Amino acid sequence: MAKFGIKLFILLSFAWLTACTNMGAASKASTSLSSFLGFSELPDWYVKKKYSYPDSFYRENDFGLNIHYREAGEGPTVVLLHGELTSLHAWEAWFDILKQDFHVVAIDLPGAGLTGTPRCIDDPEDICASNITRDYLAHTFTYLLEDLSIDKFHLVGSSFGGYLSALYAINNPNRVESLTLISPLGLQQDVPFMVNYLTNANFITELVQPASVITTVIDDNFADPNKVTPETLKRTIHLAQTDGAHEGNVRFLTAVKELMQRGSTADFASIETKTLLMWGDTDKWGDAKHGDNWNKMINESQLVEYDNIGHLSMIEHAEDSVYDFIAFVNDEPLPTIEGLGRDSFTIQEAIEGLDQESLFGPEAGELEEMDDNP
Repeated sequence: MAKFGIKLFILLSFAWLTACTNMGAASKASTSLSSFLGFSELPDWYVKKKYSYPDSFYRENDFGLNIHYREAGEGPTVVLLHGELTSLHAWEAWFDILKQDFHVVAIDLPGAGLTGTPRCIDDPEDICASNITRDYLAHTFTYLLEDLSIDKFHLVGSSFGGYLSALYAINNPNRVESLTLISPLGLQQDVPFMVNYLTNANFITELVQPASVITTVIDDNFADPNKVTPETLKRTIHLAQTDGAHEGNVRFLTAVKELMQRGSTADFASIETKTLLMWGDTDKWGDAKHGDNWNKMINESQLVEYDNIGHLSMIEHAEDSVYDFIAFVNDEPLPTIEGLGRDSFTIQEAIEGLDQESLFGPEAGELEEMDDNP
């Protein structure tokens, strides 16, 4: 009977998801038919070999789990924290730009990326996905920062990582120099269909997660799914099918669902750190209206909204959002808010481009010469 239920679940999944997502892309990104159907999980050695970086490192948390992180660059420290069903790979474009002028640390949370699903304390060979709770994730993040001796830093968090970042800023105001939240969770909102889909049938989805489930989640996170590169799609599917990831994904999304349904009891209005809020106006996973709510709650904050962008601005709108961040931490006007764009000309260049004689008469040139030769 159980096998029949699983088969029926898969058939119904395909019947519905085929109309909602790119099945061809899902099949191309899968390593095998078993992976495509959602039965198999990929071994750790395979995903680590394929998706590690030259600047990848591991540090064991106080529960014996090796936390994967990237660290590179010199200068002021920036810490990047991803959200649900993503990984530190989501920050790739940001990381490559920031490491030129900053010391950058990006972290894979437990249950995500190359950190993977937590192991049992009494038997490290066994997986204990039930450890993935809001408290466990917040504790692991705090522990890692202390273990890496990261004291003063600029903190950036996306979605659930934005929620964790806001909590950290509340509890550690003297350590966070600036806070940037990209479509953060934390306020009560409607639960996306795919979150309900994966958590309500957890007795099956912890065992079987077709690749098409992941492609549908990705589509929901982008305003324009055509912007999702084949490499991003393949990597996201592979990292969502690591050893123990099926159960880990469900547990992570269960924590997300509870947060969405009830909202956080944290006092976000008590955040003292200067804060930048980034929001895509076509956010289908979060709630685009919450940008204004966060902006009103936090005393020293500013909101930048991106037209025709979804939930993951750091991927879908990578360069513009990272240059907005750089301007923010340097206390400069944000290119997007100013309406100039990151490649805009300066005021001096604009003046030099004017035909001053036609505007101000023949004396304009003489006045300019006088300024140059006092």
